[in-house]
Formats: sequence, C-alpha cells, structure tokens
Amino acid sequence: MNPLLLKAIQDLPPLPSTVTELRNYIDSNGANLEVKKIATIIQKDPLLVGELLRLANSPFYGFSRQVSTIQQVISLLGINNIKNIVLANSLKSTFTIDVSPYGLDTTDFLNNCSKEVDFISNWLKEEDKALANTLVPCAMLLRLGMILLSNMLIKADKDKEFLAENKAHNFQDIHEVENHYCGVDSISFLGFLFDYWKFDEVLIQSIAYIDTPHAATNEIKKNAYALAITNCLFEPYAPLSHFNSRKAIALLNEAKAQNIDFDMGNFLANLPKEAKENLAQELGS
Repeated sequence: MNPLLLKAIQDLPPLPSTVTELRNYIDSNGANLEVKKIATIIQKDPLLVGELLRLANSPFYGFSRQVSTIQQVISLLGINNIKNIVLANSLKSTFTIDVSPYGLDTTDFLNNCSKEVDFISNWLKEEDKALANTLVPCAMLLRLGMILLSNMLIKADKDKEFLAENKAHNFQDIHEVENHYCGVDSISFLGFLFDYWKFDEVLIQSIAYIDTPHAATNEIKKNAYALAITNCLFEPYAPLSHFNSRKAIALLNEAKAQNIDFDMGNFLANLPKEAKENLAQELGS
C-alpha cells in the first residue's frame, strides 16, 4: 500500500462511542434488534437526537405529523437507514476540509456537495422513496475520498506538486493523478472507507460500481446508476454544466437499456436551475 495512504488510514479519527455502539449493536443482533435498545443508545448523545429529529421533520420525508421521539424516527426511517445516516452525519462533521490540492475553492466545493444531497433527495423522493432514503448517506459523503486525499497530500507536503500535475493535465485525468500520488483514486478510496466504517454492504457495493453501473448486480444496479448520474451531474470541476448534464441524461438512457427505468420527465423537472439554464443555452445556440 502507498505509504501516504497507509498513514492516512492509520490517522483516521475514531467514531464517537455512541455511533460505534449503535453500529455494533445493529450489526451483531440480526433479526433480534429492539427499537427500545436502539433508542436508548442514541439518547446518550443529545446532539445526535436533535439531528435525527431535525432530519425526520424535514421536507424531504414529508411525514404528515410532527415526529417528536427517537422511537418514532426509528420506526419511520428503518433501522438500517438510521445506522447509515448516523454514520454519515458523524463523519461529515469530523474532518477539516481544504481541497486546494485539487485547485478547487473549498466554499464552492462544499456548496456543490450540499446541492448533491438536495438533488438526489428531490429527484427520487416521489419516484422511489426507499431508494432515496438508502442513497442519502452516500450522497452526504460522495466527495469524502477527495477530502481525505487532500488532507493526506497537504500533510505530506505533496499538495503543490499534485496540483501542478493536475494543471498539466488540464484537470482531465484526476483519477490517474490520484493513483500516481496516492495509490488509489478518490472513488475507490471512498468504497474502502465505507467498508472500513462498516456501512451496509448495499452502500459499499453501490459505491464500488459508481463508475461502471452497467456491471453491477441486479440488486444494486439502480443504486449504482442513481449515484453515477448524481456524480456526473455534480462533477466538481464543472458542476451542472451542459456537458455533464448531457452525460447524466445519457446515463439515464443507458440505465433504461439495462431495464432500470427512471422517469426522464421527473429527472429533468428536478434538475437544478443552473443545469436547466445551461441546457437551454445549448439548445438555443
């Protein structure tokens, strides 16, 4: 393993004790899980309780009544979704974020990350709510590989060299440059991290096939296509550009040929305003 990558993995901060206890309880008890026990673990962390209640009462879930207890949250969202959301939420706030080695503005990068989560939520919530619930934790962490590789490069004083090589390639061969300097590309590293932190296997596999969704098994092919489409649309160097929007539409059509049917009208209706304007300009030119 690349020494820089090995050091980065060794330096990963531990998960909060409440999150670890929750994950281990869910993973080790199979069909014998108790909602009361899960609620007891979560209630050890008041900030986590607040975040789950905020999420459950957000417009994304659209529940008809106010959700006021953790037991209700668990029943409404499902135990595996709770585990994945708790893991993702915990990790999202753990790391210092500086993506300057990629030549990206960190504020713009974070805004783009936020838009990714909003998009996949809005796009799928009416069409396939279960899929939306499953993939939101993935969307929350979709760029985590880039964040951690950036941190690693900065600590190793390789950030300027990495940036110079990316510039020399006009930022067109990011994964190739990542592999050269880090021994892994950011998406493959994200898949490794999902396995390292013991996310559900369906999420690990969905990430693993984000660049080749056509090769995924039937069980996770729709997940992989949804993530691939989102990843393409919000590609960090040209998010929502007409080129990436067209690539995302092409992926929808490819998915249909693979018997994965997304509603094209729904997708186009939920495209962010910027993407719609860029597509309109292309058609008008």
